[in-house]
Amino acid sequence: MLPSDVEALVAAIASDLDSGASELTVRALEAFEALLPVDPSAKAVEELAAKLAAAQPNMASVRNVAQLCARLVARSSNPPAAFREIRRELSGAHERIARNALEVIAGKPTVVTISRSLAVTAILKSLQSRRRLTQVFILESLPGREGRRTAAEFAAAGIPSKLVADDLAQSLVRRSDVVLTGADTVLLDGTLVNKVGTHDLALACEAWDKPFYAACEALKIDSLRTAQTFPPPDPASPEAEVVFDLTPAQFIRSFITDKGVFEPKDIARVWLL
Repeated sequence: MLPSDVEALVAAIASDLDSGASELTVRALEAFEALLPVDPSAKAVEELAAKLAAAQPNMASVRNVAQLCARLVARSSNPPAAFREIRRELSGAHERIARNALEVIAGKPTVVTISRSLAVTAILKSLQSRRRLTQVFILESLPGREGRRTAAEFAAAGIPSKLVADDLAQSLVRRSDVVLTGADTVLLDGTLVNKVGTHDLALACEAWDKPFYAACEALKIDSLRTAQTFPPPDPASPEAEVVFDLTPAQFIRSFITDKGVFEPKDIARVWLL
């Protein structure tokens, strides 16, 4: 049994249906930072890693950072310093993603996006600061309506944007230049796991010959699963209301990550960088 405050952190991560994968990843790191001063034993560290992986099974970044932390505790002579390095890498990831996006997003586009993504927000802020952004359409993103929070954040950041109904996705893609989404997880075969409605956006891009980009940290790449082995949502689980869908690699132009821009067929190579 883990210390009660650490158990509480894990339970909060497991029950969180609002935060994105990036935010949950940081909180997984915080759980290790809370555990070490109290119980640095190998047994406790392994137990925490396993519980964090189970807390958000569809978000590879939570499992990846948990496993990374467990390895660092086992191998490092100074785990707190190693954790600080992980935190530094995480805090700078979105800036690197935004910089890499400038290589592939041309001109002054009108963009369609869905749900809420810190990586997407960083890219759009970067484009706007360079006066390279015309307009952003944000799908409301039912059933959770995460798009409303995104719209408020964009307005506060001075990003020209408009919240629109999900039913308008097809027509908006036709009138826009780029679809840009975040990612909950990227599977090893280049399949994108993200908010329900993402697949429909990708299909619209295919129909109207528009580029579809997904932006995320490399930590979100699932090194174990493909579309065939990724489990469907359990209707009985608390997460069932926050549904996701899978977008096949063939509909994705590129993944924009903190380690560079990759075509879906090359996404497994990110683990070697």
